[in-house]
Amino acid sequence: MKINELSIVSDKNKLIIGIILILIGLVAPKFLNVHNVNTYDLLFNSIEKNDTGLLVLSALSLVFLNSIRGLPHYLGTFIVAESIRLEYEGKKIPYVKGFLSIIIIPLVYSSINIIHNIKYDLSIPAFIVIFAIMLLEYMDITEVSIPKKAIIIILLLFGVQWLDIIPGLSNLRFGRGETSQDIKTVASLLNGEGILTIFGSLFFIIFVSGAVLVAKLINDENKIIVATEKNKKIEKELHEYRMSLLQTRYYTEMRNLVHDLKTPLTSSTALISVIKMMEECSNPTIQDYLERVEKSLDNQSEMISEILYKDKKTTLTSEELFNYVLSSVSHLPYASKIIYNNYAKDSLLNVNKVNFTRAIINILDNSFNAFSNENGHIWVNLYSSKDKVYIEISDDGVGIKEELMNEIQKHEFSGRESTGLGLTYIKDVIDNHNGEMYITSKYGVGTTTKIVLSEVK
Repeated sequence: MKINELSIVSDKNKLIIGIILILIGLVAPKFLNVHNVNTYDLLFNSIEKNDTGLLVLSALSLVFLNSIRGLPHYLGTFIVAESIRLEYEGKKIPYVKGFLSIIIIPLVYSSINIIHNIKYDLSIPAFIVIFAIMLLEYMDITEVSIPKKAIIIILLLFGVQWLDIIPGLSNLRFGRGETSQDIKTVASLLNGEGILTIFGSLFFIIFVSGAVLVAKLINDENKIIVATEKNKKIEKELHEYRMSLLQTRYYTEMRNLVHDLKTPLTSSTALISVIKMMEECSNPTIQDYLERVEKSLDNQSEMISEILYKDKKTTLTSEELFNYVLSSVSHLPYASKIIYNNYAKDSLLNVNKVNFTRAIINILDNSFNAFSNENGHIWVNLYSSKDKVYIEISDDGVGIKEELMNEIQKHEFSGRESTGLGLTYIKDVIDNHNGEMYITSKYGVGTTTKIVLSEVK
């Protein structure tokens, strides 16, 4: 969505998951409370038995309860923030996730107070988690998956909850909830403040240290992913650069070759013209032979031009085209295995005869290489319909496995030990003729390649 130059990019799936978690956080207090985890039972028993161990267990149950109840809406807020990105004139607007956290979490706390009539205190631990969400955005570890980043939030949430039961932090807005204050009061009566402080500090350090360690690992992973992607991009650019150099060299060599080939052809054609005008060559038979030679030289010149200039096309009938194709493969071992039927002999096609013939020969080569024995056949059928000419080349070879059918559409794929450039060349030629190509195959039965070209009227 765009508002003038402001773009709002959102991941709907993440957004939905985040909202669902927030809603779970809203209803959680109905099912999770101090009575479910026996917090007060443990607290009363610690008073009756003067047992600081039970006091610690009571504090542990409260920390566990607050962490589990807070986990859905903190994680939900984090995922909602991760799902939304604001951009202005193509540049990402920073601190959006932190801003959303500052808005959503207090709203969730207020909603819980209204729905369940429970006093949820928005104290320092909540602000620490919000700060952690903002810190994750600042770290910009966008390449790492959300579940891994969520581990940091979970560990930090469990860690900061222990600060609520440390008596010495009460003046710093930690542990202002009713149950937290009751536990601290009992700790004062049982002289257990020191134990609570030790346990609270120890678990805080353990969980927060774990969160820091995970953040470090995730940050390193993000750097590795970014570096890997950057290297892949560089390798791709280098590959494209090398290919462009090779292509440039290829066309340079081809132009030189065409020039070298056309020079003697031009000279030969000129000499033939001179000989035809000589009186000694007035014999009709000699004139006929000279015209044939001249025509052959012209055809050779045209073919050489078509090799270099792929956009150079000639209009001819499909029968003329495939007579040229079949004559080009007449010396190959599979020539006798071709069954040729042309039901569109008079249909006109505008093609680069040399390049298109090479593409067809590539398909025929593939069919021959797919033979499982010497009794294989290749069917070449042409027909026309609705201003289209259809060329179908089928074989009864081994076929292509179903799992490889998607792969054959990829650049440089090869089912054999070859470069895989044959299929790429075929596609390029068909595309250059504004045609379409379809490949169907059944493993163990054979493969059919269909080419569709527009008929010239």
